[in-house]
Amino acid sequence: AYWSYNGFLSPFAAEPLWGSGVIDLAGSGPVHMCGGVAALVMGIILGPRRGRFYDDDGVPLEEPKAMGPHSVSLQFLGTFALWFGWYGFNPGSTLMISNANIADVASLVAVNTTLGAAS
Repeated sequence: AYWSYNGFLSPFAAEPLWGSGVIDLAGSGPVHMCGGVAALVMGIILGPRRGRFYDDDGVPLEEPKAMGPHSVSLQFLGTFALWFGWYGFNPGSTLMISNANIADVASLVAVNTTLGAAS
């Protein structure tokens, strides 16, 4: 499978997504669908964490064991790195800013990136 500039989700289509106005700017639909399906399949194959819901003999625990704390500084660093990268990738996915209309699209994409990270 590949992304087509003439597809029904393409921003270059006459009526994206059958006239609903929804566009898939950089092919994120197929990318995230592939990642989501792969994660679901691997989650089913791997199953729950060992020792969290069942003991070593496979007997269910009355209550799941608590998970250890996570590193807040690494969470912040990872979030900041992703967010910074999105500002390069998402507006850059308009391919080139050659006129005012494309510049408007790129600025709208940057605003949506900010709002998406804030939600």
